[in-house]
Amino acid sequence: MKRKEEVKTYFEQTDIYFNFDYNIKIRTETIAELIGDTRFKNVLDMPCGNGYISLKNNSKFDQLTLVDFSENMIALAKEIGAKENATNTTFICSDIFSTNFNDEAFDLIISLGILAHVDNIDQFLSYIQGKVKKGGTVILQNTNSTHFYSKLIRLYLGVRKILGKDKYQLNKVPATQVETSFKNAGFTCVKVFRYNQSFIGFSKLFSNTKKYDLTRKWFGNVANNKNAGLGSDYIYLFKKD
Repeated sequence: MKRKEEVKTYFEQTDIYFNFDYNIKIRTETIAELIGDTRFKNVLDMPCGNGYISLKNNSKFDQLTLVDFSENMIALAKEIGAKENATNTTFICSDIFSTNFNDEAFDLIISLGILAHVDNIDQFLSYIQGKVKKGGTVILQNTNSTHFYSKLIRLYLGVRKILGKDKYQLNKVPATQVETSFKNAGFTCVKVFRYNQSFIGFSKLFSNTKKYDLTRKWFGNVANNKNAGLGSDYIYLFKKD
């Protein structure tokens, strides 16, 4: 419960989310590239944050369900949904494991930026794996904790914590844990886009536009993922066999 309250408090601060809007733009475009021309009947985005990523891709969805346990995020998602005229969208403010969705309820589940925060990683992975239909798709993001760049980030965050600037602790999730879990659950990894979403201590030196341009220049996109081996952030597309 302590961890849950820490996460909730962290994400009620919506300015933290918006400070990295270049990354939101990259994720939005990456989702569009991963789903391509495929149309999905029933889509779940959990946790959805402000909903921007899924709502901007909503033309490919018949029904979209947005779930987040941050009241502030859901409020923002509703505002964006109204601007996008997303009449096919349901908004739910709830803890992930309290949603009680039926098994194999969704054609597509999008889950970005969650594994660094959940109490039990394997429980969460098992949960979303069971909610997607056979032949369905899961798009999942993870920061590979064993990657050298992730270790640099943790070193930097450790220094900030010692200096009293940060108290929040992120989970360490190796790519092998995610990939093995999906393989054992009967999924095939179809695509992976790798990049870095952090400029460590140099973020304030660049505008969001510049950070976006640098990231695209160095890592490309889904169709041409340049320097992928240097990317610690993985956005997977898993297909349920």
